Amino acid sequence: MRKLTPELLDHLPHDDPGAVRSRRDLARINRFMGNNSWIIRSVGKSPSHITEIGAGDGILLSKLSKLHPGAQINAYDLAPKPADLLKKANWHRGDILTQTPPEQGGVLIANLFLHHFTDEQLRVFTPWLQGFDTILINEPLRAKLPQLLAKAALPFIHSITRHDMRVSIEAGFIPGEIPLLLGLKDMGFELQETTTWSGSIRIIAKQSPI
Repeated sequence: MRKLTPELLDHLPHDDPGAVRSRRDLARINRFMGNNSWIIRSVGKSPSHITEIGAGDGILLSKLSKLHPGAQINAYDLAPKPADLLKKANWHRGDILTQTPPEQGGVLIANLFLHHFTDEQLRVFTPWLQGFDTILINEPLRAKLPQLLAKAALPFIHSITRHDMRVSIEAGFIPGEIPLLLGLKDMGFELQETTTWSGSIRIIAKQSPI
């Protein structure tokens, strides 16, 4: 069963020194897990619109913007728009559950974001997802091996990261949970769900051709 505990990073000012250090830790963990590279490969060759919910520091969207200069970029996050990143992005700041999704569709990215929400809140996302052609989801895998890997990393990461990494795995997902909670099959998406040894559960959801 998923266990949701508040993550420290979510409640610190964006410029807090500990938060800055923890975000650096998370960037290294992301590289180790290959999360961003998987998303970049999965986006496709020529998307017209790319949207990320929980865009954070904007690094992933900045890379995608350079790879796909013709794509319109939309970002949603509680944090302010990074001053030195994503100058062309439409940045929507605020609670995602109160935001209106973009009308253009295209590719939607949720990278290490959905595990912050309760099962009931995730069901609220269903109308938000309907207009997208492709949805890419990368979340923590709730399993013993990721927990062991997290313990092995403890001496090398900040105390904030130590806490948040543990609770994020506890709030993560097992195969089959995300499509069920979001109602992806009911919306006509064709699903490809995989897990990785490093602790990710990944979904590519594409609208079935009419």
